Amino acid sequence: MFGSMVTAVSLRRCFYLSAIVLVLSTLMAAVIIVKLSPLESVKCQPHAVTPAVEWSTVANQLMDSVTAQQINENQKEINDKKYREMREKIIQNKVARMSRKMRNKVLPLIKNDTIVEPNYNIHIFYYAWYRSQAYDGVWKQWNHDYLPNWKKNDKRVFPDGSHEPPADIGANYYPSLGCYSSTDPQVIDIHMKQLKEAGVGVIVFSWTPPKTMDSTDPVLPDVLDAAHRYHLKVAPHIEPYAGRNPINLIEHIRYLFNQYSSHPALYRMRREEDGTVLPVVYIYDSYVFPSSAWWELLSLRGNLTLRGTEIDAIYIGLLVDSQHRNHIKKSHFDGFYTYFAANGFSYGSTWKNWKDLNKFARQNGLLFIPGVGPGYIDTQVRPWNAENTRHRRHGQYYEVAWKSALNSGATMISITSFNEWHEGTQIEPAKPASNKDFTYLDYEPEGSHFYLNLTKWWIQQFIEKYTNTDQKD
Repeated sequence: MFGSMVTAVSLRRCFYLSAIVLVLSTLMAAVIIVKLSPLESVKCQPHAVTPAVEWSTVANQLMDSVTAQQINENQKEINDKKYREMREKIIQNKVARMSRKMRNKVLPLIKNDTIVEPNYNIHIFYYAWYRSQAYDGVWKQWNHDYLPNWKKNDKRVFPDGSHEPPADIGANYYPSLGCYSSTDPQVIDIHMKQLKEAGVGVIVFSWTPPKTMDSTDPVLPDVLDAAHRYHLKVAPHIEPYAGRNPINLIEHIRYLFNQYSSHPALYRMRREEDGTVLPVVYIYDSYVFPSSAWWELLSLRGNLTLRGTEIDAIYIGLLVDSQHRNHIKKSHFDGFYTYFAANGFSYGSTWKNWKDLNKFARQNGLLFIPGVGPGYIDTQVRPWNAENTRHRRHGQYYEVAWKSALNSGATMISITSFNEWHEGTQIEPAKPASNKDFTYLDYEPEGSHFYLNLTKWWIQQFIEKYTNTDQKD
């Protein structure tokens, strides 16, 4: 019985112990669950899963990228356009102020009846390549082509084809005489009269030999005759032409001299070296031939020397870059000119370099002939070349060019140009004109003869400067 009692007690004790263990286990489990639940609520969050890449998604992303790039480019164009418009407005306002200043300063001075005799130390570049439908039966030069852009990386689109005169011409200004013919004797006479009244002494005539394309040689006799009537002189300006080289150049110079050396209007000057009086010949783009080739023609020791022969002359080469100084010297040219009317376009055409160039010329016994001009604009033949435009500013640009030439010490000055209409360097009278697509520039409000009158005034300053210098000497 005792054994039964022990067994019963043992069983009861085991039951109670098991119940206690169960309760404690349940409580501990509950505590653990409560404590771990915040951690598990984080760890068991679903992870971000990269969605499957589809081609449509990539294409959309690329399109979005291209669209954004286009938007940026469009915005850049808009900003650039606004900047250009703002800059143009600033320039216009500045030009208007300069115009008022220039009119007040110069117009009273040039409105006088003083007669100025032609000064043979003032030369002007003259072009006889224009032809008209009415006079010649064909248009030439007024219908100039739009030239292709020389900047191959420039993707802008510009006009092409040819101009259609008389309403549409290859120039930013419109001539007062209309689209004239350079072969018309009446036109030539008007030009010579205008130059004589302005005080210019020498017409530097753009010349190419007979049988070359658009040769100006047939016009030269009439220009010489008209120049002589007005006591002007003419110097040939030998332009590049197909196949030009130092050898055939000798023959073409010989032709020039055979035809025209006896004409009283052919310009001659005294060579300081030996006192010989010789014709003056300008040679455009002379630097394209090596100095060794010119040396053969222009040095006394050259195998093909022109010196001392019937075609000896004062030969003037073109200086564009700074290294051309040595080219001129080694070639044995008698002097050099700068031609271009755009300040900063080349080393030679940059006004601030003229004092140094004159010094170099003096040290080496050379003539220095800087080229002054009223401005430059050629966007009707080179529409992509606006960066080289030089605004006239109602005569102020011309004023600074003349002052720079006078201050350089140069004793001869050339003017670019009388009638190079394509590049907008002309001082020939212009008039207001327009067509449905374009309004031409003009000389208003000063008037069509403004630059001829201004040229006359500056020639007077030139004469006064060297008259005073001679008196001091």
